[in-house]
Amino acid sequence: MRNALIVLIVLFVLASVPAAAVEYVDTLVFPVVARTAGAGGSQWVSDLTVHNLLDESIAVGLQFYPANQANELDMDFPDRVQLGPRETKVIGDVLAEVFGYDTDIKGMLLVTANASMIDGNNPDANIAAITRTYNAADPAGTYGQSVTSLEIFFPLSAPVLATGARFDETYRSNVGIASLALFQEVTVHYRILGPDGSVAAEGNRTVPPLSMRQWSFQQLGVSASEGAMTVELWLDEDDVGEDPCDFGAPAIQGYVSKVDNGTGDAEFIPAFWTEPSPCE
Repeated sequence: MRNALIVLIVLFVLASVPAAAVEYVDTLVFPVVARTAGAGGSQWVSDLTVHNLLDESIAVGLQFYPANQANELDMDFPDRVQLGPRETKVIGDVLAEVFGYDTDIKGMLLVTANASMIDGNNPDANIAAITRTYNAADPAGTYGQSVTSLEIFFPLSAPVLATGARFDETYRSNVGIASLALFQEVTVHYRILGPDGSVAAEGNRTVPPLSMRQWSFQQLGVSASEGAMTVELWLDEDDVGEDPCDFGAPAIQGYVSKVDNGTGDAEFIPAFWTEPSPCE
């Protein structure tokens, strides 16, 4: 009975997660963190910075959901970080330091101080957090992209949209989709528009429960062209329940990672609603 109740609480909490850039909340979901080797001897890692907004100590629970596989929520939240009053802590390589991964791994990160899931926390516990994925192999310094917790998109007829992608001699782009559906694989449709508004590629991809997947423009069938491009994403109608705001309704996050071919530096471009959310 307790486990079922906690699942409902988690579903409610995940359904309430806003954009981290505009609000402080008790639960945040980051669509992609990584620890992987790259071209030219680069080593990409993700850090996590988290701040306690309370004047008392709290515990922050962390869960990592690897890409390209079905994952499950661990309601015990065994991996935790302790924060003192108003403390800000940086975990420099979160997948290695907290979860023990070596390399060639990426996925989605859940961060929570919600008192219903973390026993002993004040019900008013709130956090602010951000991640950064960067190349740590260059002794001269690091470069990379900050990744915020994105707004969660519920199934609607209108797509979510990310603009500013590029696929030419100077840049390459990738599309990422994170699914917060706890129990089912979801199908997500994509449409990539060229600079003149014509359809450069369209199709659909599946994402396992509590997981994320990422594809290059080339993998999605996009031909190289000069100018900025736009990505639209939406859930298949078969994955839309009678009430998209109900407990357990599938929800997604979307983004574009645009990479400079010359430097290898990346830019994180979040996807946003094209219509107001019905689930405020």
